[in-house]
Amino acid sequence: MQSAEELVEQCSSIVSLPEVYLQVKKVIDDPDSTMAELSAAISIDPGMTAMVLRLVNSAFYGMPRKVETISRAVGILGMQPLHDLVLAVSVTKAFSGLTQEVMNMNIFWANSFFSGLAARELARKCFLVDSERMFVEGLLRDLGHLLLYQHLPELAEEAIKTSSNNGEPIHTTEQKLIGFDFTQVGKALVNSWQLPINLGEAIRHQNNPSGTPDYQFEAALLNIACALTEGFQSPNGKGQWKALVAPESWTLTGLDEEAITMCLLEAGKQLSTMLDLMEDAQTQVA
Repeated sequence: MQSAEELVEQCSSIVSLPEVYLQVKKVIDDPDSTMAELSAAISIDPGMTAMVLRLVNSAFYGMPRKVETISRAVGILGMQPLHDLVLAVSVTKAFSGLTQEVMNMNIFWANSFFSGLAARELARKCFLVDSERMFVEGLLRDLGHLLLYQHLPELAEEAIKTSSNNGEPIHTTEQKLIGFDFTQVGKALVNSWQLPINLGEAIRHQNNPSGTPDYQFEAALLNIACALTEGFQSPNGKGQWKALVAPESWTLTGLDEEAITMCLLEAGKQLSTMLDLMEDAQTQVA
């Protein structure tokens, strides 16, 4: 039986990140690199430059005055946040050509961006210093499903229908039908891109945060973000999310129902603006 890692390896030539991201990552990974080098790496691609500046000047960051250059953006936000923005745009571009045989891609991306926004708001409520990075973690939370939809469409569709009919969590159904689930594919994918270990671990253990000894907090934030995403789109409205939160996530984050509901509402307010901003990434970035 094929493993999640083998599926990702099979798709590696199809799903690759743009060259501009690889250059940005190279700069970030070099401890001796400078902000000027990062600015130069981003500026090589006009489409990426335009997208990053649009995002930096959007309500997402709430800058008091307009940021007109990448070097200024790097100086204000720092190297890691700029890396994360480039990664978010790059991932959107990398998967822009996938078909909609199993899942409507507009719905998928709306859910993914909502997860990212919710994860960021949850991190802020927990006073996480670098809460902005949770946007990317939430955005990538469900990426494993894209490979399943594209390369194992019949099994992926059967899993969706079975889970919907019997109320079983989708990852449990996928384990039975496919032999692995979307979280394992997601972890294998981010590992293949050589992204940070904590990202892969949080994605893998978003349904059981206590399963990862070192990254339980991040996994718990993704667990709640996932619950909010499901609740946000449920027919009965926002009240459905509580039953989807893993018991340990309450303890690990220290958040209560009121705080989480506030995060849900705030993420909902930001969603349409973020989708409008990111839509251009599918055509502008080479």
